[in-house]
Amino acid sequence: MNKIYSGLVVGLIILLTSGNALAQQPASADTMRISLTQSIDIAKQNSPLARAAEYELVSAKWRYKSFRADLLPSLTLSGDAPNYSQSIFSNTLDDGTITFSSRTQSEASVDLSINQNILPTGGNLSLSSGITRLGIFENENTYLWQSTPLVATLRQPIFQFNSLKWRNRTEPLRYRIAQKQYVEDLEDLSFTTTQSFFDFLLSRINLEIAEFNVTVNDSIYNISQGRFQVGSIAENDLLQTELQYQNATTSLTTARLNFLRAQENFKALLGIPNNQPIEIQLPENAPELNIDVQKALELAQENNSQSLEFRLNELLADQQYEQAKRETGFSATLQASFGLNQTSPDFDQLYEDPQSRQFVSVGFQIPIFNWGQNLAEVRSARNQQRATANNIAYQKLQFDLNVRSTVREFSQLKEQVELARQSDLIADRRYEVAKQRYLIGNIDITNLFIAQNEKDSARRAYIQALRNYWTGFYNLRRLTLYDFQVDAPISYNAEERFLR
Repeated sequence: MNKIYSGLVVGLIILLTSGNALAQQPASADTMRISLTQSIDIAKQNSPLARAAEYELVSAKWRYKSFRADLLPSLTLSGDAPNYSQSIFSNTLDDGTITFSSRTQSEASVDLSINQNILPTGGNLSLSSGITRLGIFENENTYLWQSTPLVATLRQPIFQFNSLKWRNRTEPLRYRIAQKQYVEDLEDLSFTTTQSFFDFLLSRINLEIAEFNVTVNDSIYNISQGRFQVGSIAENDLLQTELQYQNATTSLTTARLNFLRAQENFKALLGIPNNQPIEIQLPENAPELNIDVQKALELAQENNSQSLEFRLNELLADQQYEQAKRETGFSATLQASFGLNQTSPDFDQLYEDPQSRQFVSVGFQIPIFNWGQNLAEVRSARNQQRATANNIAYQKLQFDLNVRSTVREFSQLKEQVELARQSDLIADRRYEVAKQRYLIGNIDITNLFIAQNEKDSARRAYIQALRNYWTGFYNLRRLTLYDFQVDAPISYNAEERFLR
């Protein structure tokens, strides 16, 4: 029994001397070793979130191109063929007699037109040319031709809402927001990757600690059994060591599940195959950055898409108010056309001596009485405009406060990292001293485990401090779209990477 007991003690001494290294398994040759910076780079290249951000920018680009096309001339070809019909219709003769006749005919036409929207007035100008052939099929087939060599048509709303003019103000702004949002989405991805990176790192450390604690508590439980058999400890102490071993085993099961979950989430975020072994490396000490609060605020106001969205919301509120006023007041539409046309049974003579063709009409609408509906709609839009202005003013204030608060908090994170690092070193040294004292019998196992737990807690606290620093760093980057390490704005050349 003494030999067994001595062997267990020697085993425990060797275990305590080896420390947490027992929980660390050597990485295989095909293991991918990545740092925090490399993780972010991989995510920006392979993550589904990065591709989603690129597609959002592509969509915004084509929406803007569609709007720009509305400002340019368009060419349209239209027609009907063969447009064949056979029908019976009523015919009134000169003496009032009604007879029924049959008619069989076809009418084919083709028109080519150039259309141009007029931005300042909201009107439309078109130039068109067309030809029509009418075929009448009776005893002898007859064909008639009609040509419109050139027709100019103007359609001009008067005192109406000019949607094209407002789109010319909002669509470029929407595209600028999308470009800013693309950079912000990638910085959001950097922030999310940093969180996932440290989640994975903490889960690995917790797993190592749990594995080590199970091994140690198993050895202690075996030693306690030997001591109980020789009467050195009471049954209560034996049950306490058994309970600690059972709790350590339960914690190990939970730690393994959390590790697998964190690892799978990390791989999915980076677009890494699930069967690819990976090993993440602890980031180096946090760099020293002195960021001025006012400068960060100015950069955020200049670069962040939120400022542009404030402006867009103001424009949309103004647009709704303008539209309500125009649609409830006097409005008219001028339509005028001038051109040439000609008819002939012979196609060769169709364009000889064309006749002039004119058309002018003015349609108008004047609201007289509708139980105050128009006034109510205008006032509703006006008050909505005021509500939007006040909401935006408050949102601007909150945005500025958020930036200031983020910078102030970040300035404290570097100090917290240094304090946590010192605590980690002190706790590690204290554990080494406690281990040596336990080996020579100056302290009991309880005090040794207290030192071990404090060392583990200090290690976790240091990793958490690093996490807070780096997440704060990337949060500040996504707010300001500015890289304070290189002192330059953040930009991504999406045109070369994706927009092809």
